[in-house]
Amino acid sequence: MAGRHRPQMHHLVRQLWEIAPDTGRGRPWALPFADRVLLIVLAYRTNLTMQQLGTLFGVSHTAAHRVVARLAQPLAELLGPLPTDRRELWIVDGTLIPVHDQKRTAKSKKYRRSVNVQIVCRARDRRVVAVAEACIALRFDRAS
Repeated sequence: MAGRHRPQMHHLVRQLWEIAPDTGRGRPWALPFADRVLLIVLAYRTNLTMQQLGTLFGVSHTAAHRVVARLAQPLAELLGPLPTDRRELWIVDGTLIPVHDQKRTAKSKKYRRSVNVQIVCRARDRRVVAVAEACIALRFDRAS
């Protein structure tokens, strides 16, 4: 279960339900709340695509994306405030994420389109503390 024991997952589900319960408005979710929490945990732990997550959970990739979009902020709130100790060691790295939207991407090798995302995390526990807005992949690679 995404590197977590069953009691830990139940605790996470309860905490997220307290922060972001289902309001009962709109179309009902295709997955129960506990499965949606498992989906977002797997999304962050394994870096699977929305298509793969949707297939794994038996829903469409758009439904998987809606789950991640809905629960990402409440999950981040559970992590608490950002650390303020400047003596910490930080890791800053970038990664290319493949996308299909041609308006926000640049062509790279073999006509693959991707965006570049810069990430800052704390070295001690690898906790992600900041993610820059996705931009065209070639932007960070250009010489100034």
